[in-house]
Amino acid sequence: MFLPVGAARHNGPDTWAIVLKKVSRMKCAMKSPNLKKLAVAMALLVILLTAASSQAQPNGSTRRRICPLNVKLPNDLTIRSVKVIGRRGVGPLEKKLGEKYNGKTYTRDFHREAMVAVEDELTAEANASFEKELGIVGGATKGSGVVFVRTDQCVEVDETNKSVDMIVRVLFLRVNLKDVASNLLTLPRSIEPSFYNKMPAFLRVLNPILDFDVDRKLGTVAALNVSTNLLEFSKLAKGEKLANRDLNFLLNFNGQKSFGKPYYATTTDLAVSKTRPSQTVEQLDFSAFFRADDQPLNETRDVINELRLGGEIKLRPRKRFLNTVYLSGNYSGNRHDVYDSGRRLIVAERNNSGMFRGVVDGVVLNGFTRLGVWLEGAEVNGVPKGYNRLAGLVGYQKEFGAGTQTLGIEALLGGGKAWGRVPVYASFFGGNSVGNFLYEPPASPTNTEFPTGPYLRSYGKSEAGARTAGGAVTGGTNYWHANLSVAIPVKPWSRRLIPDEVVHFETRPDKKLNELLEDFTITTATTTIFNALMDPLVEELRKKEPTLSAEEAEEKAQPIADARAKEIVKRDVEPNIRFIARHANLFAVKPLLMFDYAQIGGTSGGSLRRYAAGGGVQLVVVLARAEIGYMRTLTKVTGEPTGNVVFRLTFQNLF
Repeated sequence: MFLPVGAARHNGPDTWAIVLKKVSRMKCAMKSPNLKKLAVAMALLVILLTAASSQAQPNGSTRRRICPLNVKLPNDLTIRSVKVIGRRGVGPLEKKLGEKYNGKTYTRDFHREAMVAVEDELTAEANASFEKELGIVGGATKGSGVVFVRTDQCVEVDETNKSVDMIVRVLFLRVNLKDVASNLLTLPRSIEPSFYNKMPAFLRVLNPILDFDVDRKLGTVAALNVSTNLLEFSKLAKGEKLANRDLNFLLNFNGQKSFGKPYYATTTDLAVSKTRPSQTVEQLDFSAFFRADDQPLNETRDVINELRLGGEIKLRPRKRFLNTVYLSGNYSGNRHDVYDSGRRLIVAERNNSGMFRGVVDGVVLNGFTRLGVWLEGAEVNGVPKGYNRLAGLVGYQKEFGAGTQTLGIEALLGGGKAWGRVPVYASFFGGNSVGNFLYEPPASPTNTEFPTGPYLRSYGKSEAGARTAGGAVTGGTNYWHANLSVAIPVKPWSRRLIPDEVVHFETRPDKKLNELLEDFTITTATTTIFNALMDPLVEELRKKEPTLSAEEAEEKAQPIADARAKEIVKRDVEPNIRFIARHANLFAVKPLLMFDYAQIGGTSGGSLRRYAAGGGVQLVVVLARAEIGYMRTLTKVTGEPTGNVVFRLTFQNLF
């Protein structure tokens, strides 16, 4: 039986829910010349993540698992325990249900009561308000948004001891209509529910992200990112219902430190954020920002201290290519101290700069597209004649093929130019990047800071530079690059996100679960959105025409609401649901082919061209996405490395 949460419940075992949820992300990039150690580490990672994602089987030969429960059980089974199949935070609910049912004789009615309790917990006000705080639209709330739940009765039976474990299996499909990237990219996904208000307080309050990075230039790096809403701090700590104000006061901190090397990077910002000021403007932010970095520039180091004031506006044109637009601008005062390899200070400058950034997320040919543009102007040491920089980057990712066995194509194309009196710290250096332009949120440091140069995975961070006429290494004043990654499917190495089950009906033909999900969700979403639009439309019509009765206004509003609902579903719901229902995997391991081209030009007028190719493996499993491979430089440059092991691990879907 399928029905919206909050509607009259059927006494059978099945109900449905689709919850829209923002994905939190955590990433880690690793590059090391020691391929053997990385291969061992990756093998252990695959084993651990696969083990964590697989469903545990009961120990002993006398226990038998039945899921879903489709057979009649003996009448004399004693309930040994109650289990809820979900993610972190399930424990308190299991304990509560166990205290109520353990030791009693099993009945289907008890099982149905447990299912209702699980649904109530998932749609509780505290749980729903936390989802909204994370940025979820129409999350697990009753009577609003696109909200449905599917719960199944499952059991583990021990007929020898005449006992049974009563299991409630909940399928939760997360779709975030505010972030098109989270629905169309090959990201980790889970169909198990999260009970947010039962999570450890530090997760709710700080939303922490831990990163570990090993880079040939940076060495081993540990990083911590935390973010909290100061206006909701107390309620987040207590797990209470949040106020979900339109106006928020946010504290964000990002920090990383190299072990054994002097490099570090920290950013701290306070932001006032206003959500949904209008239908087109979805979010408006004003922030104060402090940055302290010590980062490599080939064989030199750049120590930065910066104070920045700025703002960002998020627009939602809701067109295919122009789905979401981020526009930001800031003004900063900063100091750069550049040291050579002997730790001798060679540049000490202060500058004032202004920067504009625009990022556009959209959909082209059912693939995710992101376009970024950065423009910066600066005066150095108070002298108006400073420097200017312009950079652009476009990325595209699409899964080609039918079903879950798809060929993944990811491409990047970018370029930049600097002119005027360009200091070394504003020059361009190429190399591998810790972040990922397509997969990082638009507001992440990876996508807000000005690009450092071309993306070239066969080099460490900022290792590739330009050359002077005399052959000395220096930063470039222009660059461009093209990158391609191809992930090849291998059927035995994957499992689809939606269980490969057939749903049986008494009055109509059986249907596969993923097909039923797709059709039912699209149909029901149209109805739900139609109902949500009706009241505001009726009110608007009666304000324009005060003589209209409620019935007359409702009659006029129905065709308008119907047309708008179908438009919203076709534009925002159908592409996302079809991709997840048809292509998403719970886990997948794919061979990976990679190719890079980069060109860096210097003041001498010449340009160095570098080609690189390599291969590896891509892993996507539950809450992690990893890529490990080796990139070889095909055009050797004297004195530069010939290859690099690349390892990037992205943790997300933690809540």
